[in-house]
Amino acid sequence: MPKKWLYVIDEAVKRIENDEVELGLTALQKVQEHGKDLPDVMMYLAEVWYRLGHLEEASALLTEVMEKNPGMEPSLRRECQMLLAEIALDSSDFETAQHLLYECKESGYESIQLDLLLADLYSLQDLDEVAVKYLEQARQKEPDNQDLLAALGNLYFRIGEDDKAMKVLEQAGEESLSLLMIKGRSLAQSGQFEQAYQVFRQALVLDHSPEVLYGAGMMAFHLGRLDEASELINQLQALDEEYVAAYPLAADIQLSLGRTEKAIDSLKQYVSLSGFDLDQIRRLIALLIQAGRYEEAKEYQQLHDLWDEQSEEE
Repeated sequence: MPKKWLYVIDEAVKRIENDEVELGLTALQKVQEHGKDLPDVMMYLAEVWYRLGHLEEASALLTEVMEKNPGMEPSLRRECQMLLAEIALDSSDFETAQHLLYECKESGYESIQLDLLLADLYSLQDLDEVAVKYLEQARQKEPDNQDLLAALGNLYFRIGEDDKAMKVLEQAGEESLSLLMIKGRSLAQSGQFEQAYQVFRQALVLDHSPEVLYGAGMMAFHLGRLDEASELINQLQALDEEYVAAYPLAADIQLSLGRTEKAIDSLKQYVSLSGFDLDQIRRLIALLIQAGRYEEAKEYQQLHDLWDEQSEEE
């Protein structure tokens, strides 16, 4: 690919990333207009359109490149087909994606990217057992790829093959965050709270995201480590006050610590964020009555009845 085209495209992307969106998009459109007879340039431009979220532009450009260049190199044609398939998957056009991917496969092409896209194709249609087959093929090509192992382990959990899932994760060597999260959730679901707690604590060393803090806090609560659980959930809410699932857990923790007023505050925040959650409103009403706050309880009862009526109408 001529370097000048690559330079212009990359500079246009930098403009967009620096909030000079109109200028950057205009530059990309100019490249498309003046470089349309250069398939490799158009292929690179289509990838850029795709990364920027302009799926229709990317798809139209790739289709045009393939139609105008029937004799293009097989490797470049496969690149076009693979990217078109990826766009089709993002658009839930499974029929188009399958046609393109099987065309690549039937041509004798083998790659980990093709296996991963085929796995995505079937996983997105809830055909997890078929998806596993393609991830296993990809694993044979790159047995130490941690992202691949994480995806495979997750799929094994989804089809109920927990033992296989854990073996896959154990083969990963140094554990990545995604692997730890999958392992922690699996242990928690099977009631192995102490082991899950240890895994989430390992994950906290790598990352203090709301998801990790929530998992660690939940396990600490189940193990009766209430002060630690409270501190973890406080950290989570300081990071993301709209992380809805944290509020019922915070209420559970505060009630276990004998702090009814704080539990009420958590549930009031949850109800304001979560929408039509009648179970949590009923729980809040009961706590307000228990605390002698009858007027507030009456207000939430009216809200409950209103939402209950709306849900019945739907």
